Amino acid sequence: MQKRLIIGGALLLVVLAGAIVAKQMARRLPGYLRNRALSTLREHFDSDVKFSDLQVSIYPKIVIRGEGLVLRFHGRTDIPPLISIKGVSTEIEFWELFRRTHHVRRITMEGLRVTMPPVEPRAPSTSHSTPRNKDPRPFRVVVDEIVADGAELDMLVQDPNKPPHIFYIRSLRLQHAGLGQPMTYQATLTNPVPEGVIDSHGQFGPWQRDQPRLTPLDGTYTFTHADLSTIRGLSGILSSQGQFNGPLDRIDVQGETSTPDFSLGLSGHPVPLDTRFHAIVDGTTGNTMLDPVHAKLLNSEFVATGGVFRVPGDRYRRVLLDAVSNHARLEDLLRLALTADKPPMTGDVTFRTRIDIPPGKGIVADRLKLDGEFHISSAQFSKLDIQNKVASLSRRGRGKTGDEARAESSGSVASDFAGKFVLGDGVMTFSNLTFEVPGASVYLDGTYALHNQEIDFQGSLRLQATLSQLTTGWKSALLKPFDKLFEKEGAGTFVPIKITGTGSDPHFGLDIKRVF
Repeated sequence: MQKRLIIGGALLLVVLAGAIVAKQMARRLPGYLRNRALSTLREHFDSDVKFSDLQVSIYPKIVIRGEGLVLRFHGRTDIPPLISIKGVSTEIEFWELFRRTHHVRRITMEGLRVTMPPVEPRAPSTSHSTPRNKDPRPFRVVVDEIVADGAELDMLVQDPNKPPHIFYIRSLRLQHAGLGQPMTYQATLTNPVPEGVIDSHGQFGPWQRDQPRLTPLDGTYTFTHADLSTIRGLSGILSSQGQFNGPLDRIDVQGETSTPDFSLGLSGHPVPLDTRFHAIVDGTTGNTMLDPVHAKLLNSEFVATGGVFRVPGDRYRRVLLDAVSNHARLEDLLRLALTADKPPMTGDVTFRTRIDIPPGKGIVADRLKLDGEFHISSAQFSKLDIQNKVASLSRRGRGKTGDEARAESSGSVASDFAGKFVLGDGVMTFSNLTFEVPGASVYLDGTYALHNQEIDFQGSLRLQATLSQLTTGWKSALLKPFDKLFEKEGAGTFVPIKITGTGSDPHFGLDIKRVF
């Protein structure tokens, strides 16, 4: 009986001791966990840390819930917080507290916003580079998964007066998150212009505590169902895929796009457009450098270099490119600009041009600026009557008439075009425009309006043959005295001409005022 009393008393003492210990733990453990959590964030992100509310409960599991989390990088208040979270929660098994490295299954965040400060030109302040003496030792923790849907990543630029470069993240999953090691991620982003969804996965980290925007990032992406009609004046559904890598401050991207129904909105004729590109996204300036872009439009290919640039005081961006092509077809390019079902002319094209699309809300065709030059070789007109007139012009220019002219094929003559062009406010201005066939040359200056296709050119027709050689018999003899009058600038016959009308229905005429 006495032995039982002793054992019972011992058990009672153990229970009482356990209760006292549990009570002490229940009273002290929340504060202990709270302080260690703050110390961990402070150490890992080199920042001042504040919660508007942080609650810790320990039964039946350890649950940590926080609201209004704010981390200020190096304690700076002149820039937005490095990290702000509206709400964060996690659960930890009790026995994890006794492990050297604590294991957490999931952390859920609401309203996550990360603002990357500019890279500091000097060594960062050391005031927060190590834990404070009164801080408890930081946790060593590994998280299986971090869920942060509806997150936002802002990249501050060097100029404080310019807006940040913002990425809106619809869903975000981070796996195997731990201090000093990279994490795998899956993210879905909403792209506003052109409107579409970007899915990406890869690796992020390890976090660079002294210079956060130098944290490395790599992965692959797919951009699907991007509606180009969200850019006024364009249409088509774009898809893109590729890979990227580099620090957040300077991401190197290799990718390709496909738009099977691309249109400028001028002609209503969609054409397939495919590109391969190399781009560098500069987080310091918010600019995207393109070097190069290889594009294929139907059977035409060209290469462009340049970029997409921020404009001070404007929410929209400026596109500035230099494009060159040595393998283009005229009929492909005309399908973008003319409403006719069949392009009026075919031929091989080489060109170079500066492409400038200033920021604005207007349609692309009205904002588009071009400045370049072109050459078209082996051109043939689609309409047989026009091609026959060109062939007739060539024969007469060489002084071939009668039976000699009839012996030649009527429609086999190829034409060459060359000139310089400037596009602005929807009007193309041509200078030094030349049109040449064997025996004849046309020199023109004038304008072509993109929207109504009106043309207004004036220039000269120059033939190798003299005026009297353009005909035979008594007509030739009658014109002989006028040969000298129409000889000019080395031409056998020099005739001032003008061209008016529209691109699909041009009118050729003699410029009477300039004849004499």
